[in-house]
Amino acid sequence: MVKKVVACEMSSSLLAAAQCLEDVSLQKINFDEEELQLEDSSVDLVTSSLSLHWVNDLPGCFGRVLACLRPDSAFVGAMLGGDTLYQLRCALQLASLERDGGIGVHVSPFVKPQDVVGLLTRAGFTMLTIDVDAITVGYPSMFELMWDLQGMAENNAAVNRTLRLNRDTMLAAAAIYQEMYGSVDEQSGEVSVPATFEVLHFIAWKPGASQPRPLERGSGTVSLKDLGSVIGGAN
Repeated sequence: MVKKVVACEMSSSLLAAAQCLEDVSLQKINFDEEELQLEDSSVDLVTSSLSLHWVNDLPGCFGRVLACLRPDSAFVGAMLGGDTLYQLRCALQLASLERDGGIGVHVSPFVKPQDVVGLLTRAGFTMLTIDVDAITVGYPSMFELMWDLQGMAENNAAVNRTLRLNRDTMLAAAAIYQEMYGSVDEQSGEVSVPATFEVLHFIAWKPGASQPRPLERGSGTVSLKDLGSVIGGAN
C-alpha cells in the first residue's frame, strides 16, 4: 500500500545507508529534525524512532508534524523517556557532589510520559495512546556503559554540561554505581551493573471528519445503573 517514503535525517551517512523496497519510491532529505519542512497535508504517516530526545523545541516539532499530515493520519513514534540512565545520572551526581563540591549536568534531560501526552494534545493531536517500556542492559562496569554511549553517539549534548570529568570523580562514580546498583552472578561470580533505557511508544492522530466523535452530552439512552442488565441481556 505504500508508494512513496520520505526519509529525513540530519546525519548524511545514516541517510545514505537508508534502503527501501524496489517498488517503493524513496526520497532522502538531509536536514535537522528541529526544522522539519514538508508541505502541509502532504503525507499519510509520520514515524520517528529514538531521535526525538535530541529535539530542543518539541512543541514546535509536534506542530510541524501535525501540519504536514493529512486529516485523519497518524504520527507514530518512540523516544527515550525520563528514567533513561537514571543509575548513571545518580552515580555521577553523587560523585560530583563528593569530589567537586557541586552537581554538574552529566546526562542529557529526557521528557516524561505525561509531558509527551500534554505536548501532543497542545499541538492539536487527538486519540493519543502511549506505552512505556523499560529495557535494562547489564554492563561489567560504568566505564563500558559510557564507552557504549559514545559509540552510539549518545553523549551528553546539554549546553550547560560539565565539559570535563576528573579522574577521581569518574572512579568515585564507578564505585558508587557498583555499590548502589551492582550485582554478582551466583554461578559465574561475574560483577555487573544495570543501565535502564525507558522507551516511550506513542501514536497520535490528526483530527479528521471521519474520526469517531463522542456523543453530545445528555444524549445517552441507557442509565449507568442499568448497565449490568444490559450487558447480561447481550450475553
